[in-house]
Amino acid sequence: MSAWIMVGSGCLVVVLGVLALNGRGTAAYGPSPVAGWGWIAVGGGFILDGGPRLLGFPSGAAMLLSTVALGLVVLGGVLLVRGGRSARRTSPGDGCRGAAGAGRR
Repeated sequence: MSAWIMVGSGCLVVVLGVLALNGRGTAAYGPSPVAGWGWIAVGGGFILDGGPRLLGFPSGAAMLLSTVALGLVVLGGVLLVRGGRSARRTSPGDGCRGAAGAGRR
């Protein structure tokens, strides 16, 4: 049962990463493309960890693929932290009163 959950959640995370790369559903302050690749790497790690269990791989091969999956999840986490959220694009007339537009009307 846990393998099905890993594969299903991995597919969902990969879809979210692809949507982040395409820019769908995101505003001007949405995630950067680096964060999209991070989501794809994390989802790929989940799929790579659960897939061999569902397909009945031998324990040695499953352990090797789980190690690769752990590396993908760590790489994806680094990309997510590094990519984070892109800076908000502001212009002087957009009504935003951030650090760049403080005091302007």
